[in-house]
Amino acid sequence: MSCEHIAFVKASPITLSVETTSEQAFVTIIAASLKHAEANRAAVLDAQIEGVHQMRVAFRRLRSGLKIFRPLIPREASTELVANIRWLNSFLGPARDWDVFMEEGMVPVFAHFPRKRSLSLFRAKAEILRQNHRQSLRTELGNSRYLLLLQQCTDFLEHRPWRESLVGRQRERLDAPVLVFTTPLLEEDHRRVLKRGERFAQLVAEERHALRIRIKELRYAQDFFASLYPPAPVKSYLDALAKLQDCLGIMNDVAVARRLLDEARLTTASAARQVIEGWYGCRLDAQESLFDGLWQRFMECERPWKK
Repeated sequence: MSCEHIAFVKASPITLSVETTSEQAFVTIIAASLKHAEANRAAVLDAQIEGVHQMRVAFRRLRSGLKIFRPLIPREASTELVANIRWLNSFLGPARDWDVFMEEGMVPVFAHFPRKRSLSLFRAKAEILRQNHRQSLRTELGNSRYLLLLQQCTDFLEHRPWRESLVGRQRERLDAPVLVFTTPLLEEDHRRVLKRGERFAQLVAEERHALRIRIKELRYAQDFFASLYPPAPVKSYLDALAKLQDCLGIMNDVAVARRLLDEARLTTASAARQVIEGWYGCRLDAQESLFDGLWQRFMECERPWKK
């Protein structure tokens, strides 16, 4: 008897129209993010790397959706929900970080130094840590708190508790066409990215990480509202944002790698750590040289909401 194949699931496009209200858009986005997360639970339990990735992306999109609509949906309405998502991310994050580190960052290092004993010993230790984080995540997905999180999300969308504290003008804004909300939002987020990105050469590591978060939030917002704007400029704009985010992500991998090396208790005197940090330093230099070209491409993109 053949077993049914378990596959990871990517986020589906969100379809909104000019008649969609801001509240309807909010509910659609949060519901789609929740569906995306749950669609990958089986793949996570099946120990699939991409399943973990997609579930982490789904909950990041969900939190981003809550944040984007904060001018319309009071933070207090989702405080407990956000706390439980943060709890789950404390397991999703480490599992994903170790997957990226071992499957992407370290593969060329191990290949380049196949006979280096210190690296072989580290690899075995790192794999144990990685599997422990994976098992912890799988355990928590069977925890009652995860089931509570799913029920909280469902109740949140069904009962719409945010309406309890809204009056007059606030409710009118929720009932207005979503374009009234999205166009100024995207313009403001775009300008925030410009303000940080134009000073890229002067930014320290923490500021570059903050720029990456701004870019990611802008990308999620444009992706959520893509169906409201012309397809061609939306695609170009999202592609440019994705390349910037990837570039900055590789730069941030240096900080993540150091944190994981600390977790593995590799001291700065360790031969393995010196090799790994040297390798990551070269990656950082390469990405820094690429950033200017990617930034210029982004600057030349037509802003879809300006059409």
